[in-house]
Formats: sequence, C-alpha cells, structure tokens
Amino acid sequence: MEGLLEHILELLIAAGPWIVFAVAATETAFFIGLAIPAEATVLLAAFLAERGMFPVEQVLAGAFFGGLTGDQTGYLLGRHGGRRMAARGGWFGRLWGRYEGSAADLFRRRSAVAVTLARFTAFVRTLMPWFAGMSRMPYPRFLFYDLLGVLGWAGGSVLLGYAAGESWDAVARALGAASAIVIALLVLVAFVLWWRRRRPLAP
Repeated sequence: MEGLLEHILELLIAAGPWIVFAVAATETAFFIGLAIPAEATVLLAAFLAERGMFPVEQVLAGAFFGGLTGDQTGYLLGRHGGRRMAARGGWFGRLWGRYEGSAADLFRRRSAVAVTLARFTAFVRTLMPWFAGMSRMPYPRFLFYDLLGVLGWAGGSVLLGYAAGESWDAVARALGAASAIVIALLVLVAFVLWWRRRRPLAP
C-alpha cells in the first residue's frame, strides 16, 4: 500500500487535483478501477489538501465530478455497446454471461442497493455502470441513485483523507477502514434482504 501511495503522490504533485478527476472518471468508464481503485487517489489528495498543498474543495470537486462523469460514460457505453463487447468473449464476456440474469433482476428490483451501495465497493463499482446500462436500467433511475452514491463516496473519502492528515500511515489505515465499513454495510443489507424474503414463508 505504501508503494501505491508514493506513486500516486508523484502524480498529484505533478498534476494537482486534476489527477483526482482523471482517475475517478476512468475508473468506471474504462475499467481502470480493476487495477487502481480511486479511493487511494482521493484519500491522498485530501491528505495533501490538509497539509495546504491545494484547496480541499478542489479535491472534493474532482472526486465528485470525476466519479459522476465516469459512471455516466460507463452506463452509456454499456447500454449501447456492452452486449456486443460481451459477445466477443474474453473475461468480460464470461463475467456477463455468468451474471446477466441476476444483474438484470438486481437493477430492476433493488436499484438503491445495486447502484448506491456498489459505489462504495472497489472493483464492484468499476463494473456497476456497465452492467446497469447492459441491463437496460432506466437512465433517470440510474442517475438518481448514482448521484447519491457518488456524493456519499466523494464526501466520505475526502473526509477520511483530510482527517488522517497527521500521518502517512493514517492514510493507509483510512483506506482499509473505508473498505471495512463498506463490507459491513453490504453484509447488513444482504441480511435484511434475505430476512424480508424469508418472512412471508414463516407460519
């Protein structure tokens, strides 16, 4: 983790908060997030903002508008070309073939879970906009829940990084804490959905 943070630090020093926008946008538009989750960039940028390198408002704006731009791009690419891409095979085709039915059902019946909470989970959010578009999820619904997710993700990530500004190690711990919190939330949501589904079967 320390090596990753040092590499991102060099990019931030060279390009400033624009790198936050670029990483957040390409993460979900072009699958960059499968290799480099955007949280690391946002957390470190907020860490540097706390040290006075650049305004924290610029970091927040870069994370929010970058995430929103990437998600809309991924949705549109998935809706208009994702199925053709999946038909060519490869890892994406195999992944879509395995989850096509469950993804379509999830985006239709559990929009808030599929879009909003997925925004907080690295790797899952990278595929989420594409799968939403390929599942023909209505765009107004996608945009509404995605706005909520991106706002919470950007604000939360910036807050964690800014609060961790006292040490380099704290940024790494914040990154791990963010993932742990999201996993706990997803487990809780999964349990609630399971309980609600089983409740009518009870005598």
